[in-house]
Amino acid sequence: MSSEPRSAAACILVRGESEPRILLARRNDALRFMGGHYVFPGGRIQDDDPIERVRGASDAQHARAIFAVAREVFEETGLLCAHGALPLRDELRAARRQLLQEELTFDELLQRYQLAILADEFQPAGEWLTPPISAIRFATRYFLYRLGDVQQEEELIEGEITALDWVTAAEARRRWLMGEMRISTPVAYTLRQLAGVPLPAALPRLQRGTERSPGEHNWFEIRRGITLVPVKSATLPPATHTNCVIVGEESLFVVDPGANQPEELAHLERQLDHLLELGGRVEAILLTHSHPDHTDAAEAIRARYQAPIWAHSAVAGQVAFTIDRSIGEGDVIVSGRDPRWQLHCLHTPGHDPGHLCFLETSTGSLLAGDMVANPGSIIVSRQFGGDMDEFIRSLQRLLEIDCKLIIPAHGQPAGKPGELIQQQLAHRLWREDKIKQAYAAGATTFEELLAQAYDDAPPQALPWARHALDAHLARLGIALPQD
Repeated sequence: MSSEPRSAAACILVRGESEPRILLARRNDALRFMGGHYVFPGGRIQDDDPIERVRGASDAQHARAIFAVAREVFEETGLLCAHGALPLRDELRAARRQLLQEELTFDELLQRYQLAILADEFQPAGEWLTPPISAIRFATRYFLYRLGDVQQEEELIEGEITALDWVTAAEARRRWLMGEMRISTPVAYTLRQLAGVPLPAALPRLQRGTERSPGEHNWFEIRRGITLVPVKSATLPPATHTNCVIVGEESLFVVDPGANQPEELAHLERQLDHLLELGGRVEAILLTHSHPDHTDAAEAIRARYQAPIWAHSAVAGQVAFTIDRSIGEGDVIVSGRDPRWQLHCLHTPGHDPGHLCFLETSTGSLLAGDMVANPGSIIVSRQFGGDMDEFIRSLQRLLEIDCKLIIPAHGQPAGKPGELIQQQLAHRLWREDKIKQAYAAGATTFEELLAQAYDDAPPQALPWARHALDAHLARLGIALPQD
């Protein structure tokens, strides 16, 4: 069960115009939420926050958000986003320590020095809602604040924050790629806009929002240049979406565009158009395999962006459209120059004869297609080209791959790839053992084996369990008498 989101606000502090620098704060590793991540300064909005010192807010809720973000910036950085005669540096430092020790409130500090917070200086920069899968959730309003001519210096007081860094958006993204920074989706999205276009053009993009519905965002850049766009597709329950993964920044490779409805295709095209606005171009469409929930939008994307479709040679005989280039085991697809992303093709048959996984080596990301699901398991069906023996061998091969992140076509990415792959393999072998035990105990018809080996499966799953049972029997070499 998901938790109720808490109201919060965060501040994108900016200095300079031509190549603005942004202040990022590193959260303490010990914190439960986003420990070790670089974030924008911010925190919770309190219902009882006083707002008398906020000038020009549209309503009380707006005023509370701005008061909260100004308070959190001061607590975490020592920078005071307020107007008036600011106290001298030493006096301000002493007041901050009083505030942190709860001997002084932020409102009392503003009153002491007759300072005001001007709402129009905090420009709206988007809203983000933590997805329901998270145990701790926030509904966060982002604001962009330009530090003016008043010379203030940030000061780190270690606690929740362990580092403060002024960086350009491009530098932050370079450090993210190198593994020197951990960055969450909202920060990555913001930095990508600020790195891609000048600040005046980036701000409207930040303001227009990122959500399709509460908690369902348009895209997730889970590693630099690895962008996930979930689209509704003709997939099997419990899954409802296929993860279309877009690799690169300038040369974009679109993996598994499975949108099967006009509104979903339009949604995917909007995200691609957005990436094109930031300097990208669609280089090619890559398919992990032939099934419709991975290929339904391939022709439309090819036509709109004049980009070829690449897939394993076995896919060509399974789909109704033309494959422009065959790719397979050992091929390496390169995107960009500096930085550069490299997709190593791995032929992993079993779910489908032409199934490919793509290992992106600069980020250590494995695009696993339908080799794993998270949550759930993968159906192997001989009717749809599956082979259980090959599938299990492919899973065993993936256990030997050195990677840091696995991205299934259905469900959530996982930061411990080996654990997820081993879980899927163990499930298949556990099910197979149940089939062998039932057969040894005297269940010799298909229906008897289905009833005993899949006695834990819900009724709605039994039609697909029939496919899996058939595939396991073929792997085991068990030929049942014909009815």
